[in-house]
This record gives sequence, C-alpha cells and structure tokens, in this order.
Amino acid sequence: MVYFGIFGSWGLYIMSKLPTWWYRTEYFWIDYPHWDMLPGLKYYELTQAAYWCQQLIVLVLGLEKPRKDYKELVAHHIVTLWLIGWSYLINLTYIANAVFLSMDLPDTFLAFSKLLNYIQWDRAKIGAFVVFMGVWTYFRHYLNLVILWSVWTEYDLIPETSKQWIWAQGIYLNWWMKYQVFAPLLLLQFLNIFWYVLMLRILWRAVTTATATDDRSDDEDDDDDDDGVNDQNGSSTVKETKKQK
Repeated sequence: MVYFGIFGSWGLYIMSKLPTWWYRTEYFWIDYPHWDMLPGLKYYELTQAAYWCQQLIVLVLGLEKPRKDYKELVAHHIVTLWLIGWSYLINLTYIANAVFLSMDLPDTFLAFSKLLNYIQWDRAKIGAFVVFMGVWTYFRHYLNLVILWSVWTEYDLIPETSKQWIWAQGIYLNWWMKYQVFAPLLLLQFLNIFWYVLMLRILWRAVTTATATDDRSDDEDDDDDDDGVNDQNGSSTVKETKKQK
C-alpha cells in the first residue's frame, strides 16, 4: 500500500507537469520525439523499472510462494518490462507515465481493502472493496482503452519527419512501431480482464453473503477450491469464501 500510494501520487504529480495531463492522449504523439525529459519523469521511470525487475526476479526464483495465478503474474511482469523498456528506449515516456498511473492508483485501493481484511473490519473491507472495484474499472479498463484507442487512431499525429527509424537522431516511430506499442498494451488489458472477472465474482459474493476474505494467510490450505485473485505486483490475493454451514 505504501509503495503504490507513493508511486501513484508521484505519477499524478509528474503528469500534472506534462501536456498529457489527465489523458490528453493527442500529446503522446504531438511534437515527438520528446527528448526534453523532466528529471522527475526520468527518475520515476527508472525507479519503476527497478521495482518491476525485482518483482520478476522474485517470481522466477520462487522467493515467494506461488499462487493460483502464477503464470498470469509472470506474463504480466514480462509485458510490463517490455512496455517500460521500449517506452524509455524510443522516447514514449508520456505514455509510460499514463500507463503507470492507471495501474498504481487502483493497487493502492486494493491494498487498503486488504488491510481492512487483515484487521477483520468486515463491513469496512466490503465497502472499501466496492470502491476499489469502481476505481479499478475506471483506471485499469476505461483509461487503458483510451490509451489503446489513441495508439490506434492518433499515431499519425506524429510529425512526418519523425515517422522513421533513425537511431543516431533518437527517432524510432516508423510505421511498424504502431503495432509494437499497441501489442503489449493489448496484452496487459487481457490480463486485467482476467483479474477483473475474478474480482467481479468476489464482489458478487461479498455483496450477497457479506464475505470477501484473503487467502494469503499462512494457515490456509493450498488446495482450497475457492476462487482468488492477485493484484498485479503479486503481493496480495483477495478471495471469496463459502459460508460455513
């Protein structure tokens, strides 16, 4: 919760200093290449890259106990590093900031709802989870689809002189790069939809039975058949449980 709260706030501050403030997506492309990177944006991108490299290493080396969506988490971390690497390399840091912000803020709300779950504030945690679902829907789906739409329809706003690959000049957006940018964003959206479906089931169970508990506690059996869902950094799982008879 601390990490995502800090980075969500930091990303929000960075975006407020950019022409892309609150997803004015045309500025992802206008005046490309964006060589004049704010120092804060550079530190933000590199710190995010370091964090996600660490997360992938933790998963691959098995330093944390694997969860039910282990494969999806590995795929997510690979796609995330793909996005970070390419966005930094080809000067698409404005898009990177927009994507990071859409991911980090919902995870802050998820972490808060889990905190309430750990301290067993049952009514509060269900309310927090409902709020989290609204935030997740807006940021992880609506805004991510806005970004995808921009890549597909506004790519041609790139200046004609920049629609080529000239490594020495730091210009990399020739015609095929449109698909290179679009593909990982689409894969990320598919992964988000996977988790979203699981969370909708949890939300339904929470509203109808007032139960929505975590399955990360050490005293639970790995073979439990209930449905769970991890947040994207692999550090938490919110889980629906059956009522005891």
